[in-house]
Amino acid sequence: MIKTLHSYLIKKYIPPFLATLFIGMFIFFMIFIFTYIDEIAGKGVDNITLIKMFGYMFITFLPPSMPLAVLLSSIMTFGNLGENYELASMKSAGLSLLRIMRPILIFIFGLAVFCFLFSNYTMPYIQLKASRLLHDVRSSKPAINIKESIFYNQIDGYSIRIGSKEKDGITIHNVLIYDHTANRGNVVQMYAKDGAITTTPDKKFLNIVLYNGTHYEQPINKAGEERTRPNSIMHFKEQEIKIDISQIKMQQTDEALFKNNAEMMNIRLLSQYTDTVIKYRAETYSQTYKQFVQVYYFAKSWAQIKRNDSLGVTPKISLEAYLKKMPLEDRKKMIESALNLTRNADSFLSNKEQEETNEIKGQANFSVEWHKKFTIACACIILFFVGAPLGAIVRKGGFGMPVVISVFMFIVYHVISFTCEKMVKEDKMNDVIGMWMAPSVYLPIGIWLSLKAANDSPLFDAALYVDFFKKIIVRKKNADTANNQ
Repeated sequence: MIKTLHSYLIKKYIPPFLATLFIGMFIFFMIFIFTYIDEIAGKGVDNITLIKMFGYMFITFLPPSMPLAVLLSSIMTFGNLGENYELASMKSAGLSLLRIMRPILIFIFGLAVFCFLFSNYTMPYIQLKASRLLHDVRSSKPAINIKESIFYNQIDGYSIRIGSKEKDGITIHNVLIYDHTANRGNVVQMYAKDGAITTTPDKKFLNIVLYNGTHYEQPINKAGEERTRPNSIMHFKEQEIKIDISQIKMQQTDEALFKNNAEMMNIRLLSQYTDTVIKYRAETYSQTYKQFVQVYYFAKSWAQIKRNDSLGVTPKISLEAYLKKMPLEDRKKMIESALNLTRNADSFLSNKEQEETNEIKGQANFSVEWHKKFTIACACIILFFVGAPLGAIVRKGGFGMPVVISVFMFIVYHVISFTCEKMVKEDKMNDVIGMWMAPSVYLPIGIWLSLKAANDSPLFDAALYVDFFKKIIVRKKNADTANNQ
């Protein structure tokens, strides 16, 4: 009987979980599309590359969609059980809420383990592929799209204008081409009434065949020759121009350039890189101090003089008396030299401060990604303890009230998580506190909701709250009456 019940609950849970997981991934994917659509569209990238990039990107949204899917499907499943009085029947048979939740809870624990293993071993590879493809697509030049009556300048060394094109996309009319490949300005021009434009099968060259046209060229080799040497004019019946467009084709970047990013590492590599950054920062502190003392010794000496004055130690020489004895010109040179030294010291410290800030941000990124491997897995478990009892209390299934509640709670969770993560990256919050803030906030909420649901508390019964406020109003009226008497 119990095994049959467990199987039934799992079958009730998995369909809404898979549906909400796909919806969550699709929502994150559409946000990605809207963010990068301007940089992806019009690049002439082949369909296979786009499918690969979109496929990799879609999979990268699996871990962040897991907590949302767990929360939403838990509310829907237990809301359906409560709405159909199945939950009440199970409780009347002597089963507690925790006993009813046990089979799904085991499934959630397995899901959390899968999420951790996926984030640690599979996600770095997928992130590497997705980031490389996205970088290549964003870096590639727009595809050749020469519009009518508009100069096209995307090909280096050429400016092309086509008066009109036939429907076949090959036959063109009133063609004007400026050739700048010699880097001498508009000294080569070609005009033709008709022509044909095609690309080679490998997409490396653009072939333009001109008919019944004129070739203008100004043979200038030195400055000033434009006044003494006449233009060269040549009429032709047919002329073929082959333009190299290989630079427009998308180039494949070496994946090794992306492997040092935190998103492309597992826990072992993140720990190693974090230790390396900490060691490098400690060495940088020591080197900076030694370099500053060696180069800007005057600043250290003046600081020592000030320190002696504060301690009441009589210096061996008075700086003011020493300067008064010097000639005016030498005094100006010394003061100017001191000012330059101070400016250099300030610039040196500013540069070191910026380097230190960058190192801190790099270390923070590694720490954030390290904790993310665990927080997403733990979020699945915690949000299950929020969603399951909440569904049992609400007793509403489907995509109505459960969707509203779960989306609201997930948005709050996401805002807390995102805000704390940003503060950690800016070194305004400890990495452990920041990355575990959202789970720590929702854990007591889950425990409280579980206790309320186990005791069949009418948490969302409007009449309960109306009666509560009525009692407060009555007590206040009675107190006012007693005071007036």
